[in-house]
Amino acid sequence: MKTLVRWQACRARVVFRAAVLILLAALTVGLVFAGEARAETRWYKGSTHAHSFWSDGDQFPEMVVDWYKSHGYDFFCLSDHNVLMQGEHWRKLQTKKRPVTEKMLAACQKRFGKDWVELRGEGADREVRLKTFDELKRHFDEPGKFLLIQGEEITGKCGEKQVHVNAINLTKVIQPQKAKTVPETISADVEAVARQSRQTGRTILAHVNHPNWKHYDLSAQDLAYAKNATIFEVCNNSGGVSHNGDETHPSVERLWDIANTIRLTRLKSPPLYGVASDDAHRYHKMTSKAANPGRGWIVVRAEELAVEPLLKAVQRGDFYASTGVVLKDVQYDPAAGTLRVDVDPEPSAKYVIEFIGTTRDVIGWQGSPAADPHTGQVLARHEGTSATYHIEGNELYFRAVVRSDRKLDNPPADGVDHKTAWTQPVGWEKHVGKKQ
Repeated sequence: MKTLVRWQACRARVVFRAAVLILLAALTVGLVFAGEARAETRWYKGSTHAHSFWSDGDQFPEMVVDWYKSHGYDFFCLSDHNVLMQGEHWRKLQTKKRPVTEKMLAACQKRFGKDWVELRGEGADREVRLKTFDELKRHFDEPGKFLLIQGEEITGKCGEKQVHVNAINLTKVIQPQKAKTVPETISADVEAVARQSRQTGRTILAHVNHPNWKHYDLSAQDLAYAKNATIFEVCNNSGGVSHNGDETHPSVERLWDIANTIRLTRLKSPPLYGVASDDAHRYHKMTSKAANPGRGWIVVRAEELAVEPLLKAVQRGDFYASTGVVLKDVQYDPAAGTLRVDVDPEPSAKYVIEFIGTTRDVIGWQGSPAADPHTGQVLARHEGTSATYHIEGNELYFRAVVRSDRKLDNPPADGVDHKTAWTQPVGWEKHVGKKQ
């Protein structure tokens, strides 16, 4: 009798497990078909870092948004320092820094109408009311054509080191956090963003800004050990941010590879993704030394021009950063171990596609990853508009960078002066959480 009972119990477990497997298979098929159904995606160009009169920019916020929309951007985020464009805010016209001139007022009135610009007071006390995010969103948003997203540059310090983190799609101002070390300060800022995301139930993106500014303030180790940070500016093309490094400091792109090598070897954590921005502050004089618009952006592959699809695509790395190179497509096939890049070329322009990564040989290197020849090495190089890299199995990760021989129309001082595009690191998943 006991044998019969045990046999029946065993049979019931087998039937139950089979049912579970069938259900999981059905769900998997469903996910495959859902993925195919969501395959209708397109690329959207956007900027996540720019400033206005709400902090230290020299232009009305509506004129800034209008510049980006009229120059073909699909989405845009104003990210003024430690403030959101909320509530009634009046700004004096006559200030020592960034005054509001009569020429600026006339240009804004011409663009939006005399009733749009609200003024009060006389003489030195004359003020203009700055438009809020809600007002701008109502005016500029067009379904499927243009999307305005709210943002803030969380602007703080750790000792003498500048720590700036952009928060995209937040609802309340996030104050800069305090901590003992730079990595802990970065982590605290990113955690404050994540905390608001959990509280509001909305996706809020965080990216660490301009690591080589002001005086090489963020090191590769800082970026690596702030493990909850997932995105940083591989290109802040505002000028004067020491993008190219010097004889004792690596370039920002080299910094990226060092930080990601540390993450994957020592910390067993995912690598950083890289965004590009122009960090625009100056909109009236276009010079190499000024932080002008139009020098850096991201291009995101998403199902629609809406906040959640866009930000979730960035979180999973389905985007590329650019200063002018346009990509037709980027395809990573993990099963085949291939990364393919196709350029949408300019007439007569020449392109070089490099596949860059760190190999497992770095593990046996006794020195610093910064000096290791296996860190961020060129794995393959192609001249032309299409190239595919086939993984060899020794890579910790790899990525592509496409460089054009064409310069930007207004290249920044000590920035990326040629049109370039960066794809995100891939091939790293099997190394996360595993002993090397």
